[in-house]
Amino acid sequence: MADRSVDQPRSPVFVELCLLLRDFLGDLDLGARLDDLTDDILYRHITFAASLQHSGRDFTARPTPELDHIAAAVLHRLATGSLGDTSLRSPQARHATDATPRTVQVTDGPTGATAPDKPVGALWTSSFLPEGTSMWQWGELAESGPDRPLFTVTFDQADIRLFTIDSPSDYGQLVNRYPRSSNGRAQVCWTRAADDLDAVHLTVPGLLTAQHVPVTTSQGTAVLTGWDAESTAWLHLPNAFEMTPVTT
Repeated sequence: MADRSVDQPRSPVFVELCLLLRDFLGDLDLGARLDDLTDDILYRHITFAASLQHSGRDFTARPTPELDHIAAAVLHRLATGSLGDTSLRSPQARHATDATPRTVQVTDGPTGATAPDKPVGALWTSSFLPEGTSMWQWGELAESGPDRPLFTVTFDQADIRLFTIDSPSDYGQLVNRYPRSSNGRAQVCWTRAADDLDAVHLTVPGLLTAQHVPVTTSQGTAVLTGWDAESTAWLHLPNAFEMTPVTT
């Protein structure tokens, strides 16, 4: 995992996570207590922190020096566990109505100040947690309910043209490589990105450190929003892309 010195401003997801962990674990022996959390439980804390953007509280990137020691402990914990793995692993998880992947036709989304910077028409997957649940499960239940079954998605990892967002600077590089701009806001031109890439992967550290953080680019300020979980946007489906129902 890349060097992650505590930068300013800190993402609101990271701020909320640090506050949750302080309330849950306390400051005494924080590092040891954090190491005792399983990856599944720590990830649930991260996704709950991300969901607080809908709570009406202050959800902006901001300096929080009083949380530096918690942030450093979290980064160390990520660096030593599977949540810090930046690779796109096969199999992936996908909630869908059937096992036939739909046709992928990527277009650019709206350019408004609050519009998410996501590729419209992409096919989405997420990684599996150690206990076998999808990293998108909480979002699936919130947005679609329990009706769509879970599938495993397998593919040849060596056959993927991949871009990984693991930090704010990674997102800035993606915008600079495939820029579009409207009213001073810079975003990714996803149709151009699809000319070169098969998939864009937001890692767990990327979700924690990059989402909702303003990044200066050649086209203006860019802000990654709308992903809300570790996930992969597929701009093209590789040849060996198979979906199999998860049986319980």
